[in-house]
Amino acid sequence: MIKRINYDKKLLIYTLILTVIVFSLYLFNIWNYDLWSPDEPRYSEVAREMLAEGNWIIPHLNQEIYYEKPPLYFGIIAAFSALVGKITVTTVRLPGIILGSLLVGILSYYYGSKLERRVGILMGIVLATIGNYFWFAMRVNLDIPLIFCTTIAMILLYEQLEDKDSCWKSCLAFLLMGVASLVKSPVALLPVIVILVYAAISKELAKLKNIAWIKGFIFFAVVVGIWIALVFKVAGYNYFKVTVIDQLFEYSTGAQGHPNPVYYYLINFPIEALPWTIFLIPAAYYLWKKRDTLPKLIQFNCIWFMSILIILSFVGSKRGIYLLQVYPAFAFLIGWYFSEFSKKQIESLKGLKIPVLIFGILILIAGIFLSLQGFDLLEKEFSTSMIREYGFTTVIKSLSLFFIIWGLLFLSLIFQKSSKRVFTVTLTFSVVLILLMKTIVMPSVNFVKSERYLADDLAVLQVADEEVGLWGSHNNDSGFIFYNGIYYDYIFESKEEVKKFLDNSKGVILIVSDKDKFHNSFEVKEGWLVREYKVGSNDMLLIKTMNN
Repeated sequence: MIKRINYDKKLLIYTLILTVIVFSLYLFNIWNYDLWSPDEPRYSEVAREMLAEGNWIIPHLNQEIYYEKPPLYFGIIAAFSALVGKITVTTVRLPGIILGSLLVGILSYYYGSKLERRVGILMGIVLATIGNYFWFAMRVNLDIPLIFCTTIAMILLYEQLEDKDSCWKSCLAFLLMGVASLVKSPVALLPVIVILVYAAISKELAKLKNIAWIKGFIFFAVVVGIWIALVFKVAGYNYFKVTVIDQLFEYSTGAQGHPNPVYYYLINFPIEALPWTIFLIPAAYYLWKKRDTLPKLIQFNCIWFMSILIILSFVGSKRGIYLLQVYPAFAFLIGWYFSEFSKKQIESLKGLKIPVLIFGILILIAGIFLSLQGFDLLEKEFSTSMIREYGFTTVIKSLSLFFIIWGLLFLSLIFQKSSKRVFTVTLTFSVVLILLMKTIVMPSVNFVKSERYLADDLAVLQVADEEVGLWGSHNNDSGFIFYNGIYYDYIFESKEEVKKFLDNSKGVILIVSDKDKFHNSFEVKEGWLVREYKVGSNDMLLIKTMNN
């Protein structure tokens, strides 16, 4: 007899509407600014080469093996672009936008059905409008698909603790962790650690037997094992060693990647998860007060949040994007905290008024500072003509006005007596910021963040059989290829190699990632064509020598 699945139809409609709104917000205007270095162009180029060369097992960059990441998400981008008919800025970003929006909807429905509709919807709204979450959901990266898999796996394992009758949740959870491993790395197994910690702290170790560990790891092993077998067949042991073993060891110790101190996330998370982190301390205080009466699901999310935060703090390589793993749990706790006000479980609004007062003062100061000093700061980086041409004046005026207006709005909340107004103003702050970024800021800043302008000039200047060299980083500066399909013939590491290349009797083209480094080492000869470009933090050069 088939067990009937009960569902909340009204909640389902609400979450579908929320998902569509979030998707539309993320999708809006993404075609109006380019891929930004270093990650977006590089990942997109790996996907383009996968589609162009038909090598779906071993990722390549500049027609050389790309060792840093597994192939799955690049393949998803390539396949999606193939279905559309071409690979563009929009098609490479769309898979991440879809997954980021779907995760909001899935979690909203899950938490809403487990507790109450209000909690689920509030949780989804908070997650969708966390600064770092919406920023990366709209960009080409590997961590949104990673947390899509690991978050659902986390929930499935939690649900399996209470389910003695079947093991499908365990199998699906480990299957998703296997998929996540092929997206980025074995960090996908974090849900297993969280579940073990939760079972130990909640004194429910006996329930771990409900998880089908052996069957689950078989599912995981099959997913990962098929890829490993194909890797050994195509590229041998060395590729597996460099991509999996070396990467795992070096990133965990900080020997590679982004080494940062153990307290890095304690400083960066409150900033990167704005605006909702302004309520983190009062929410944590309330959770502590209610610790003896909290529902299990809330206790689980507290442990989820804290355990991953602690674990990743002791991993050598740290970036803000790595901590996306805790954002679903964080969003749920903040959403639940606000729902407690709606149910009159919290009567005093001090826990809301003090954070909005502080935040309002800070962004008001930021707005005033930008209006007074913003143009002076720009002139230190760019010429007056560039500021005018690229529309940076409009950017400064828009941001300063935005911060001043919202600073005053947040300050006005201290006179309000409604938690709904606090939530609404905070939500509107994020939504307007997203729209402002996507309509004014990012299209303007695009001129000094995009690699397309250099790539377009390279395509125009290159003649048949003219060799192209790069004096820079293979990983950071190979994204140019996405825009013109021109591969580097050489990637140089030393000045001697560059000198020999430039002294070639034939005309050549050299891309330089560090303008000052080049001018300190060489003199520009008569007849050379030299163009300068600002790409993110790099001052780059395109140099074309003439035939002797």
